[in-house]
Amino acid sequence: MKTITILAALLAAGSAHALEPFRVYDNFSSTPVNPALWTGGERVLTTKGGALNLMQRSWGLATADSGLSFVNFNENVTDPAAVTALRAKITVNALEVNACPSSPAVGQSRARIIGGFFNSGTPTPGSQLGDVIAQVRLTRLSNSADAAGVLRVQGLASLCTSADCNNASVIGNIVDLGTVNVGQATTVQMQWDQPAKSFLFARDNGAFSGSVAYTQSDASPPGLAFKQLSTRLDLASCLSAPRVPGSVDASFDNIAVNKSAAP
Repeated sequence: MKTITILAALLAAGSAHALEPFRVYDNFSSTPVNPALWTGGERVLTTKGGALNLMQRSWGLATADSGLSFVNFNENVTDPAAVTALRAKITVNALEVNACPSSPAVGQSRARIIGGFFNSGTPTPGSQLGDVIAQVRLTRLSNSADAAGVLRVQGLASLCTSADCNNASVIGNIVDLGTVNVGQATTVQMQWDQPAKSFLFARDNGAFSGSVAYTQSDASPPGLAFKQLSTRLDLASCLSAPRVPGSVDASFDNIAVNKSAAP
């Protein structure tokens, strides 16, 4: 019995000796999240102050001094097929956009309303290839010549040329809906006028407006049906310098849709 007890004690001592001691990895005493330690970035989706708040912060890849990676964060309506018009009051509370000093890639951060409306050919369920999407975005590019805190408001329609629509061609011209400052609310809207084969864009009760016509067939539903409030980051990859950060914090309020789609 004594022999067994001694043997058990020796095994326990040997096992404990082989284990490494703990060392602090991260106590989150500084902000933002350290991209050298964590892979997921930061995200918040909540209602605050009577509005939906979407916030995301992320970093570009550290694989090369070229190219972009894309990160979306959004809230979707439950019946996107019924929605042919969407309006929202958007306030960009904070925004960061950067470039890699050794890369020609242009970063972009924005808040937007966006949706897929139809497929120009034969849709594949779950794929956006051939889908036509439209959006109104409050955006800033990393090479912007505008004063700090100034965002461009734009309406546009695009034809998706890849399954995830990270590759797309703009249909017609981008509609210029003026500028807005970080912290300033603006109401934007888009409407699909299928009989006229066009998308209509407006801001602040028509203070700015414009349209985009298309020639593609709109007889088929989109491969991926969605209508959403969204934030998106285009993040430059960077190998020769620290990873490139981007962020957007936006509030969405007073959401409206076409009457037949309203609950």
